[in-house]
Amino acid sequence: MGNTLSNMLHHYRKYLIATLLLYVVLTPNFARAANKDQWKSRTIYQLLTDRFARTDGTTNGCNDIHTYCGGTFRGIINNLDYITGMGFDAIWISPIVDNTPGGYHGYWAKNLYQLNPQFGTEQDFIDLIRECHARDVWVMVDVVGNHVGPVGFDFGQIDTFNKPEHYHDYCQINMEDFANNQWRVEHCRLADLPDLNQDNPFVRQTLLNWISNLIKKYQIDGIRIDTIPEVAKDFWTEFSQAAGVFTIGEAFDPRYDYVAGYQGPLDATLNYPLYFELKAVLQQGRSMYDLRGKMKSMAVS
Repeated sequence: MGNTLSNMLHHYRKYLIATLLLYVVLTPNFARAANKDQWKSRTIYQLLTDRFARTDGTTNGCNDIHTYCGGTFRGIINNLDYITGMGFDAIWISPIVDNTPGGYHGYWAKNLYQLNPQFGTEQDFIDLIRECHARDVWVMVDVVGNHVGPVGFDFGQIDTFNKPEHYHDYCQINMEDFANNQWRVEHCRLADLPDLNQDNPFVRQTLLNWISNLIKKYQIDGIRIDTIPEVAKDFWTEFSQAAGVFTIGEAFDPRYDYVAGYQGPLDATLNYPLYFELKAVLQQGRSMYDLRGKMKSMAVS
């Protein structure tokens, strides 16, 4: 009886260990997901993949800065020791998905399900994540959920979102809209980039599934989200939940209360109000006391 019970416990322990190991292998992102408080301890190095480093290490000039200049994922790998040597323990890289022609910066998505071949192979990106994590460097990837590349009305050029109903009806955001017309900000085109309609069930669910799968597949530690005021807050709440990692968004606006309104739907926002204050002091001769006052009011609010 004693031997039988001992054997049963032994096999149960083996089964339990194997199950736990399988769970860790199948859900690697779960183990690495860091919350906003943990991200506060990190020093982040931002880089534009195309402009950071080439695979072969050459540094000769770029003939046309309006298109690709040769930076790659492998180029980043080759310079990780340089980045960590400066004291950084996280990197924020530009969008990684395939873009329409000229989208060296990554913000002109063409195909969400393919990595940009200009930056290297999928294995190169996997190796980048692995090499970063081996150095305890977290990886934040820039993502876009508001628009696609500049294809006018030829939506057939865009993979997946290839029908007119996937987009809002045509209108262009005007500068004055940012101050007094949030509906137009959320429904019109920014810089004539086709504006995705997140109220379309197919578009909404596709974006949510895409970000969830992207994070899990590549073990990404956090995301920076582009153009958040151009999309309704309720979508960002769902998007952040689907991502399951730290989310920080870009709201390019000088108003503290306006930008702060996106904290909640997302974990954090970039402090563009402080950027505008610093610019006013350093470029326009405003008093440093004004800056101090703004920072105090920001801390209180």
